[in-house]
Amino acid sequence: MSASTMQPNLDQLAGLTGVRAGALTRWQETGWPHSRVEQWRFTRLASLEKMDLHPASAAAAAETVAISADLPENAVTLSFSNGVLDVANLAALPDGVTASFLSENDTALAALAASVPASHPVSDLSLAVMTTGLHLEIVGKVDVPIILVFTGDDNGVSSHPVVSVKLAEGASAVLAEWHQSAVGLSAPLMAIEVGDKARLDYAKVQHDSAQSAHLAATGLTLGEGSVFEGFQISVGGQLARLETHITLSGENADCTLSAIYLGRANQHHDITTNMNHAKGHCLSNQIIRGVLDDSARGVFQGKVHVAPDAQKTDGQQMSRALLLSRKAEADAKPELEIYADDVLCAHGATVGELDETQLFYLTSRGIDRETARGMLISAFLDDAIDSISHPALADMLRPVTTAWMTASNRSETGDK
Repeated sequence: MSASTMQPNLDQLAGLTGVRAGALTRWQETGWPHSRVEQWRFTRLASLEKMDLHPASAAAAAETVAISADLPENAVTLSFSNGVLDVANLAALPDGVTASFLSENDTALAALAASVPASHPVSDLSLAVMTTGLHLEIVGKVDVPIILVFTGDDNGVSSHPVVSVKLAEGASAVLAEWHQSAVGLSAPLMAIEVGDKARLDYAKVQHDSAQSAHLAATGLTLGEGSVFEGFQISVGGQLARLETHITLSGENADCTLSAIYLGRANQHHDITTNMNHAKGHCLSNQIIRGVLDDSARGVFQGKVHVAPDAQKTDGQQMSRALLLSRKAEADAKPELEIYADDVLCAHGATVGELDETQLFYLTSRGIDRETARGMLISAFLDDAIDSISHPALADMLRPVTTAWMTASNRSETGDK
């Protein structure tokens, strides 16, 4: 039996040096977190330990799998199969974007390691294994969307793509991740640095197979006067956790990071964020919406930290969950940790059901129950979706929620 990635034997990596060697040592010392670790209290990994997996290698790359995405027509796509990049795609990168490999770029690798979540199981394991390590540098205004597509067809492997993106001062770009893998474990690691006065419009869709586990870690750093507008949707996978750590390291940085999770059957979705206001006069806003059916469970953990010198901070977060079944469960843990005295920060969380009075009102006016139900769910999600200001990303994301609601309505009416 091959070594399991849940408690892996990584002796083949014994010759690693530098950043990756340190990550391997930390992983071998700590492994996956147990249920007594507070940050993982709501998302337990015990079920994954039963899986028998081995890290993918270049030989594990499969043919590109067709995806069910409405990608922007003019987008440049970089495809990863079982975590391995198809290098032929790099030739299509637009002007202003250059690529290198992290295994050959020690400076970029060190910067990535410093910005991703520290002493984190995904950071450490994926840095050590790194099925592909890609670094993108962006200068100037790049209008062509860059889409990172992650597919896979081997449920016996784990994929560990590592991607670093750096926007130079004043640059602008559109970046998206589309995950539609059927691997046993997808553990992508992302580091994004938005330079001074730069702007990044970003989206991530987690649409893996119903048998997959998706554990993602992302580190984001914002420079002075920079703007980041990000959106995440988690709809696939048996177990999914999207964890993002953001540091507003320059004054007047503006960060929007909203998310939607949609669960049915016995899916588990976890959206975890850590917003660190290191400098003053910065703005952060998070709108989280979840819809859960059957026995699905959703988790939102959001921490906003305001440093002592980060005066005039405005940090907002609001999480709302809608339960379509009495067996569904939603957990929310919003946190504020404030060390400055001139701030405007707030958080909140609500959990509720569809309003039967509103359903009755709509059906009494000739609207069938399935349509009425969809209208109420759509209205519930609208304020999160409306935060997507880039039209190409909005056009890519809206069909994901629409398809999920359509399937949910069919289940409600018994139409399989």
